[in-house]
Amino acid sequence: MNVKQTSPWRCLLMIAAAGIWALPACSDDDGWSDVDGAAPELLLGSEHIMTEVGRSINIAGTVTDNDGIASISLVCHDINLNKKIDIIEIYGEPLTEYALDYAFLIQSDQSGDSFGIEVTVTDIGGRQTSKTVSLTMDGDFTAPVFTAAPDKEITVLMKAKTIFNLKFSVEDNRVIDYVTVDVEGVDGFPIRVDGDGQKTLDFSQKLELPGQEATYNVSIAAYDKAAQDGEVRSVTVSSTVSVSELPDFEKLYLADVDNVAKLNSDVFGVPMLIEHVGEYQYRARYYNETAGTEICFIPQKTDFSPICFGPDAENNGLLGDDPETVGKITLDEAGVYYLIDLNTSTGEYSMSTYTIDEAVSPIMHMHYGQDELNTWNSNEDPWWQQWYFGPMSSGPAEVTMMEQDSNNKHIFVLESWKLEAGENLHFVLHNWHSHGWWNYTTWRVDNSSEPEKFMYYGLHFDTNTKFESNDDYFEYKYGETDGFDVTKWSDEGYRKGFVPDNWIDMTVPVSGTYKMVFDAHLERAKLVPVE
Repeated sequence: MNVKQTSPWRCLLMIAAAGIWALPACSDDDGWSDVDGAAPELLLGSEHIMTEVGRSINIAGTVTDNDGIASISLVCHDINLNKKIDIIEIYGEPLTEYALDYAFLIQSDQSGDSFGIEVTVTDIGGRQTSKTVSLTMDGDFTAPVFTAAPDKEITVLMKAKTIFNLKFSVEDNRVIDYVTVDVEGVDGFPIRVDGDGQKTLDFSQKLELPGQEATYNVSIAAYDKAAQDGEVRSVTVSSTVSVSELPDFEKLYLADVDNVAKLNSDVFGVPMLIEHVGEYQYRARYYNETAGTEICFIPQKTDFSPICFGPDAENNGLLGDDPETVGKITLDEAGVYYLIDLNTSTGEYSMSTYTIDEAVSPIMHMHYGQDELNTWNSNEDPWWQQWYFGPMSSGPAEVTMMEQDSNNKHIFVLESWKLEAGENLHFVLHNWHSHGWWNYTTWRVDNSSEPEKFMYYGLHFDTNTKFESNDDYFEYKYGETDGFDVTKWSDEGYRKGFVPDNWIDMTVPVSGTYKMVFDAHLERAKLVPVE
């Protein structure tokens, strides 16, 4: 049996004209009618959204109404939100149930700390239900970051008093809740260090360890103050501390910075890896740009403690190892390369210098930025293009050009590189080319996730450059003998046999503007914050 129905909109007009606001059931030919005359029900997923500028928010919930939902509005003029979801227009009819899920971008220039978003549901009878969503700009979407922490492997030397100085610094974009510290096998650990509502936390404690060979596992975990999306974000660093006599360190680093923060603010390259040339013997090469540079040598990358090799307090002609007492080696001559040989067991060291022109690199034959790249490497029909190189992630036509240093032809600089925390770095240093022809002059790295050495991987180089072979790569030979037939350098031969095709593949720890400096003679590069 068909029942003729009256339009709800006509009902509202009749009621309003009569001055009667009680809402009777109405119907019309459209087939829409009041069922229970009740106001809509609105159940929000959250009545408090924590966010930050530049991020999208989601206003979500469930809306029900037996009579039929006509529209939903979301309004907050302070953030320029004024959205009406017209259910009838979208679906052609009212719905009795609707899953609300509306995304809105908070603009990066938004000011203010808190806002109220009015969510209003209207049914076909004109009845409304409103709720306010509290929006605050205190969301925490990133885990804390250690700006200084113990290296993955640390050696503490056995002495009359064997001291391990446990130090770390951590920061968060909002608030650090607490940090847990555990040194397995040491009394008094684990401990908890409260953040006290601060964004940064610095910790230092000297631990006296037994003067005997032993290994201790250290674990440090930092936690956010507030959970976001039901998740408490944290970050953990782990370290192995070995107590022993002085070992023959596999790796030793040259540090030319004056504080721990600078040791840890780089993406890669600081401190600089030097060569291990024999038992307890190391050789460092360093370009000294300005007179008065102070350097020292450390076996751990993240701190000057627990071991730092510098001029001994009682005899500065020898190197000591105690970071509390040793000094720094001062490089007095500017614009030259220093060659430093040292023995960590005897403490003996010597220094000499050589000029920029005496330094060699595989690109000495080229004039940077000029039309000297032979496109097809053809002597019969050469096609010359501009030759330069820089970071390349996708192809040689998209190389970011580095600038050649005006004082040192071996050094190339990318002055300003904006990077975001969490961003993936995936690149090699490569020459520009318009056609995607690769490996004319290019460098790969020793370790993708922790690059310490850049190695020449290109097809073209100065044939006067001397090489020596190593199990995994070729490096430049600065001695008298050659030992390498440069005519045999090829894709199928020496290059692929000894230089691994490793691209840098790592995550940016902290957002900022960085500067990359590459020295083709030293085969070293660093990516550091712009000061």
